Amino acid sequence: MGRFCHFKRFSRCVLAILLASVLLDPISSSATHQDTSSTNTNQLETCDVTVPQQGKLKAHLDLTLKSDADSISFMCSSTQEATLLPSKEKAFKDDECSTQELLNTIFSGAELKETEHNGKSKYELIIPINSRTETKTLCYKCTVTAADPEISSRVAQPQAGKECKVKITVDKVEQTTPEPEENAEQLTGPIECDSTATTKEASVSAESPLSFKCGAGMSLHPTNLTDVFDDQDGKCAAEVALQTLVDATLTKTETEATQNGQPVYQLAVKTAPSEDTAICYKCVTTSSNLETKTNTDEASAARECLLKISVKGSATSAILSAWGVAQAAAAFCVAAQMLLGVVDL
Repeated sequence: MGRFCHFKRFSRCVLAILLASVLLDPISSSATHQDTSSTNTNQLETCDVTVPQQGKLKAHLDLTLKSDADSISFMCSSTQEATLLPSKEKAFKDDECSTQELLNTIFSGAELKETEHNGKSKYELIIPINSRTETKTLCYKCTVTAADPEISSRVAQPQAGKECKVKITVDKVEQTTPEPEENAEQLTGPIECDSTATTKEASVSAESPLSFKCGAGMSLHPTNLTDVFDDQDGKCAAEVALQTLVDATLTKTETEATQNGQPVYQLAVKTAPSEDTAICYKCVTTSSNLETKTNTDEASAARECLLKISVKGSATSAILSAWGVAQAAAAFCVAAQMLLGVVDL
């Protein structure tokens, strides 16, 4: 009877651990899924005919780079050696594949990458979203590589010169205008928090870092780059570690990269918070500059400039965070119930 009870307790412990691990597993696997799913968004197309035939390719391969993607991949052939024309720096800019032009001229920043896939060449056409202001068509030619004449005398080889025209329609992407005020200011240079303003406002996101500097005769506070002022209450008073509020880093330029003798700082967000988060920095007038102020009110007004920064949150981060907490709580409850059953025995 004693052995049976011990076995029953052991079984319940094992079951509790297994149930907890099953419930918690989606938390880690969801992140993995996010990382790998993006690699499967582009289906790999080839010029191969439906029924493989040596030396033959489709006459045409029509592809579309949709507005929600910035790249598309294809192969001339997955079974035969083939060459692609023109060179990777160029592309045909018409449906008939007759007029060549530099790829970077057709779309600014565009490039064609060649990699190996199962022993054959795979091509990835990458075109930045911001350069696609109108729909255009690109064209490439795939040609079966000529056979070695010595081998062809002994073994039947694919016919050379069989050609496939790869026509890629690049959809137009509606361009979004930048947010007013602070974003427009960021495009022209770093935001400057100086003695002429008591408060400056700016925003930063995981996609767009923020550059800023203090005015002449002022220094940044907190002085430690790993710290920041918590501005959730709007007071910009409590000094805390930056990482306790957002997953971000603040870096300072080298001396030669300063502007008007003042260093430029860059705030980069690694992972967006689950909701908008308010942080703050202060540009404080140094003691030597305050001594030049003869009027007490003037000195007080020039003492500091507050740079209030809104770190943009992500809905995805919020969902994953809430889901993770819920699953962890459920796993804990199940394990606790099972273990209580063991104790009762």
